[in-house]
Amino acid sequence: LDPFVDWLQKRKIPRGLGIVIIYILLFAFVSLAVILIIPPISKEVTQISENFPLYYEKIVNGFNAFKSNLESPENTEQVQQGLNSLGENLSATVSNVAGAIFSIFGGLFSVLLVLVLTFYFTINEEATRGFIYTFAPSNIHPYINSLHTRIQKKLGSWLRGQLILSLVIFALTFIGLTILGVPYALVLAFIAGILEIIPTIGPLIAAIPAAFFAFLQSPVMGVSVIILYIIIQELENHLIVPKIMSKSVGLNPLIVIISVLIGAKIGGVFGALFAVPVVTAISVFLRDIIEKKVEAETKLVQ
Repeated sequence: LDPFVDWLQKRKIPRGLGIVIIYILLFAFVSLAVILIIPPISKEVTQISENFPLYYEKIVNGFNAFKSNLESPENTEQVQQGLNSLGENLSATVSNVAGAIFSIFGGLFSVLLVLVLTFYFTINEEATRGFIYTFAPSNIHPYINSLHTRIQKKLGSWLRGQLILSLVIFALTFIGLTILGVPYALVLAFIAGILEIIPTIGPLIAAIPAAFFAFLQSPVMGVSVIILYIIIQELENHLIVPKIMSKSVGLNPLIVIISVLIGAKIGGVFGALFAVPVVTAISVFLRDIIEKKVEAETKLVQ
């Protein structure tokens, strides 16, 4: 929030009022998004659940057609058992969609708590620094101030970049799936946008349900969807990410995944939300230590 708050402060708007304005705008944007997106997504999820027996029937019919071309009864029995197991697992998964959605929204309390803490630390930035200064010698106060500023910039640029990247992938996926005539395009695009925050494996996971529903329509549509996701992934890697994240210092994707998993294991949703900020602070601090060590060794050699 700091860059926006500082921008408002330069225009004679008090820091506290600036934060309130930003929160109001953020709340308005989120509310508008919820009003426009959540109802159609909920409708599509309901349709998926209601139409699942039809999809299962299509799978069984396709298997029966394939079975007629098989010569080995043993292979047929094994495939049938595998298909029945798949059907049971998919049915159980679909029946738990509502439960999964409620679990996700159960994390809203943690998100709200993060917003409250962010508001407090932002409006009382100087007081927070003063509190930290009381535990540190005066000779390192300038370094603490510099460290705090660099952590804020790095984390802020990373978060903004990830948000914009998710929105772009959501839009591209929705447009592509709509053009191809894939059912449930909004839900599938929403999944792609959300999973974009998971580096590397997120887009791959998002492509699975899209390909599944596309192949149920026709093999041509299924192949087209796979090609679409490959094209989007290539655009992301070679054009979108360099463009959007050019001002971001960036964090190693593997470190992000591991930190979020550890944070979620320790503190649930709250831990996952704070994992990246903590790792960001540690990475900046360790980089300073390494740079000072290299600088000292260089001077010693000279």
